[in-house]
Amino acid sequence: MNYSFGMNISARIGALALLAGCGLASSLTLAADPAPSWGAIATVDRSYGYAFNHSTRAAAEAAARAQCDRAVGRSGACAVRAYFDRSCGAVALGNYGEWAVATAATSAAAEKMAVGRCDNHLPTQPCKTLVSACSPR
Repeated sequence: MNYSFGMNISARIGALALLAGCGLASSLTLAADPAPSWGAIATVDRSYGYAFNHSTRAAAEAAARAQCDRAVGRSGACAVRAYFDRSCGAVALGNYGEWAVATAATSAAAEKMAVGRCDNHLPTQPCKTLVSACSPR
């Protein structure tokens, strides 16, 4: 698991330059882009499963489907509705089964977008968030 300690690139370069004078920089490298942190949401009817912090999209989707299938009580019932890498996803449902998904940088933004999209399907009552999840950045 990779952890980023919040040091920006110029601070990292400055730290390496400082350590170079001590002969320690040769063992240090600058961190590249953070490792993937995939998440997914699977649903069927009003049941759902979600997963986050997986190294691949396929692993996140499989975990979300498995959790949803367990909730429903039968294998293969659930479908992945949203997937995301180092961000958030949400699923919103209306009162007659209409649904929508969204991904965004925050859970609140993903929920708002999913509900707005769902409401565009002309439900008789406002849609509500069924589930939202985030994967660490």
